[in-house]
Amino acid sequence: MRNLGSGQWLLSALAGVLLLAACGSPSNSTPSTPPISESMSVEEARFVSNDLELQGRAPEQQVVFDFSGKVEEGPSKDTVLSGRLTLELKPVGGGHFVFMGALSGTNLNVPAKGVLTRGGRIYIFFEVDKANNLLIIGTGKREAGGVFKGPFIGPAAGDKGRWTATPVSGPTPMPAPTPQKLAYTFSGLVEDGPAKGTKLEGRLNLEVRQKEGYGRLEGKLVLADGGEIPVKGALAGNKKVFVIFDLGRGSRIVGEGDIQADKSIQGPFVLVQQDSGRTSLSRGSWTAKPIP
Repeated sequence: MRNLGSGQWLLSALAGVLLLAACGSPSNSTPSTPPISESMSVEEARFVSNDLELQGRAPEQQVVFDFSGKVEEGPSKDTVLSGRLTLELKPVGGGHFVFMGALSGTNLNVPAKGVLTRGGRIYIFFEVDKANNLLIIGTGKREAGGVFKGPFIGPAAGDKGRWTATPVSGPTPMPAPTPQKLAYTFSGLVEDGPAKGTKLEGRLNLEVRQKEGYGRLEGKLVLADGGEIPVKGALAGNKKVFVIFDLGRGSRIVGEGDIQADKSIQGPFVLVQQDSGRTSLSRGSWTAKPIP
């Protein structure tokens, strides 16, 4: 076997596009997401809002509203729902956003998530009782002064009402997450392709910035001979890790991994070797075990 150090590698175009999208770089790349439009259905909007963990990107803006809603007909008629609605917005391309947050007040803390379109249409889902799938589902439109108004249904079957959200502050940038420094014992092995048997081993030092499970990572892989390979990547929902190893001169290795119960990471990687103008694909697997 030979160590992978100064050899020239190129990231396959497909893998590169997928990973760069997950990392949110370059700036015009966005994570893969279902289509968002002004005329999307409530079911489509709920699917998008439930897909937050796959976005691989932390919220970037915060907006705070005074919220009030009243059930006008149904089993819960005359019930009033009011409080401070705080939403954290995450851009997903095309001027559209997904968001998460909560409606809080006296003895009140109801999680919320949803979709805000480029044209100002909003779909908002309040998880009144997640275990029993009880929701208040609101739709609305942005009006003058940034006020949102619209109808809602729920939480009981047959409940219908109207709601208004008046902006108090924002949009303001989300505070930068506090970086966390982590270290791993890294080992990768090419298992298939022209580079079969090639190993990559060393100490993986990472600085991770995350909020609510979403974040970015940056660091370096220190090889046994003292060589260093820059690394960057993304976390998605505290479940998945995406990494790019930059070998210089445009050469890269891309990997993805699943975070295990013991905090170790395991997954595959893809690389492309270029030799005399010819390109060949190789694949392998890698593990990263945390160093206490």
